Amino acid sequence: MDINNSGLAARKLSIKLMLALGFLGLSLVSNAALAVVAATSQKVVLVPTLTDTVEVGSGGAVDRDYLERMSRDAIYLFLNRTPETARYFEAQLERIVDPATYQEIKTALIKDRQDRRETKSSQTFFPSEFYVKPGDLYVEVVGRLQLSDGVSIQSTETKTYALRFARHGTAVRLKSIVEMEAKDRLGARAKAQTEADR
Repeated sequence: MDINNSGLAARKLSIKLMLALGFLGLSLVSNAALAVVAATSQKVVLVPTLTDTVEVGSGGAVDRDYLERMSRDAIYLFLNRTPETARYFEAQLERIVDPATYQEIKTALIKDRQDRRETKSSQTFFPSEFYVKPGDLYVEVVGRLQLSDGVSIQSTETKTYALRFARHGTAVRLKSIVEMEAKDRLGARAKAQTEADR
């Protein structure tokens, strides 16, 4: 009787051991699959003002909408300035500027803040047109720049700014923002070419 019981116990133990090894194998395969998915998955960037979700993966081009919205935010920070808001904009720099050009841009903004305090002037930029070239991480923004003394508008001009971005993994940072001549606009040339092709 004891031999039968010990044989039955051995079979039960063998079945339990096989089940445990099966679950262990399944767990290892599942964890490996999750690791592969996590390593190759794209990040979804959630920005409240975007009309749709955009993705910035570890490879490939940056989404056109994401670059345009990032340009809009950079333009807002750099071109809508008053003596009172200058320090706030400088503090936000670190979040959007490429570390390689951070110090150069910050120095220019500090000089601009000092000039604004002396002249007590403000400026406002109203963007009207964006040209985005995602593969080159390049954006052109055209709009009206208004200068005022706090009481009245002193001047209004149409300006074009070129923004270049740098990419570090999935992080996209502003590398430079420079004013450009209207005749040098890539966006105007691309638009003219598109109309000529029709």
